[in-house]
Amino acid sequence: MYIWANRQESAVVVQSMPGGRRFLVRPQSTQNITYRGTRGDVILNGNADHQEDSMASLVALPKHMHIPEIPTDGNLVFETLLFVYSIVAMFMQYINLYKTVWWLPHSHMNSAVNFQLIDPHLLVFLILLIARRLIWCFVKEVYGGKATQSCMYWLVQLFKLGLVLTCFVGFGWATYHVVLKHSLVHSLFLCYPAVIYFILFGPTLKPMFDHCLVWPISVLEKGTPRHRAKENGDVTLRHTCSLSPETTREEVEMFKTDFNNRGKQVLFNSILCAYSVGFVPLSFAQNTLHYDVWWVGQYIILVWVSAFVMFCVHFLPPKYVDMLHRCALHLGRWQKEEGRHAHVPYNPWSELQVYQRGSLVKHVKGLFRAEGYNNTAEPGYSMHARFYFLFHEPLRVITWLLCVIIVLVSYQFLTLTQCTEWSHILTLAVIIFANYYTLFKLLRDRLILTKAYRDEKSYLHEKE
Repeated sequence: MYIWANRQESAVVVQSMPGGRRFLVRPQSTQNITYRGTRGDVILNGNADHQEDSMASLVALPKHMHIPEIPTDGNLVFETLLFVYSIVAMFMQYINLYKTVWWLPHSHMNSAVNFQLIDPHLLVFLILLIARRLIWCFVKEVYGGKATQSCMYWLVQLFKLGLVLTCFVGFGWATYHVVLKHSLVHSLFLCYPAVIYFILFGPTLKPMFDHCLVWPISVLEKGTPRHRAKENGDVTLRHTCSLSPETTREEVEMFKTDFNNRGKQVLFNSILCAYSVGFVPLSFAQNTLHYDVWWVGQYIILVWVSAFVMFCVHFLPPKYVDMLHRCALHLGRWQKEEGRHAHVPYNPWSELQVYQRGSLVKHVKGLFRAEGYNNTAEPGYSMHARFYFLFHEPLRVITWLLCVIIVLVSYQFLTLTQCTEWSHILTLAVIIFANYYTLFKLLRDRLILTKAYRDEKSYLHEKE
């Protein structure tokens, strides 16, 4: 197949060889020859002086769909909801542990909960530990005005300073009394999250309070709140539709690192939420206290799964997943060909070449066939294969989260119908109410994105 790119004496000839690789015969003239098109169209630049060697081929960029602006909770709103959820869940666990039978005629208790057995210092410690993200979010995002000369601005700054100092003093006071009152073994229970934190993040304190997601430049639409880039070196993410394979692989590496960091944040914060809400009150309970071990253990797992999905929905919004999906379309995937292919034409793989679907290349790890729309991934590299698997289908992540929350809500609802104790009914009713909100957001996002990606799916099938 030959394509003539101009009507002058010098012509650009693109020849398609078996195996999918294309070669460009450059003209001797330095005249620029450019065909401009939208995404999904063929773009050819015939500038012999500035055209990269790797992009000297005819490449069709994948067509990206525009998804509508879906409302999401801001950082301060999310932290407030999470704080309320955690505090309520913690009090529900205390009800499971210290409930009474006050309705019996000869009962010496006048309240539904035996408050005398609850350690107030431990309670203050847990409340301040749970509130750390909300307090830090308030300090970072609330300014009290744009002008630094205004009185309101400085009043807010003084309030922040007083709030932080009060929390530090209160946390130290509560910690001192907890260690003084309880044994060393019980006090070590409070240090276990620090071990998990060190394993996930290493010796740094920034992820402990990190909450402000730097929104990608490419997904900021008109009317969307723009989070200012931090001055501490945080990288602002964005996706670029590039014809350079090296640029695409670097972008994938950056997105992989950011996605892993978000996953660590989700995992650690959900574990810490369930640990402080459910396990710590249980571990500090009196030895003579009788409670339903199966129920309180099940409750800890339910709180952790609920918090895990809540953090996933916040840290992986639709715009962010869409950006990773666009990058995955440029990355592509290679499938290793098994068996002998001595008479099958192939080309040696080049890191500077963009391969189309069906191209057959020879790599040091074997013979591979391109399966993506565009293929810039390294054959046999497992990280590229995992990235493509997760994000080449734009609804895969949200579908998994939706399945988890549906199973969770269904289990809670069925368990609620079988409960006979008032504490169990109250506990499940509160937790399932919080999960309803998460279920609503996931169902809404799934419905909107299904319609938004319908055209993209049809387009990619047509190009196969």
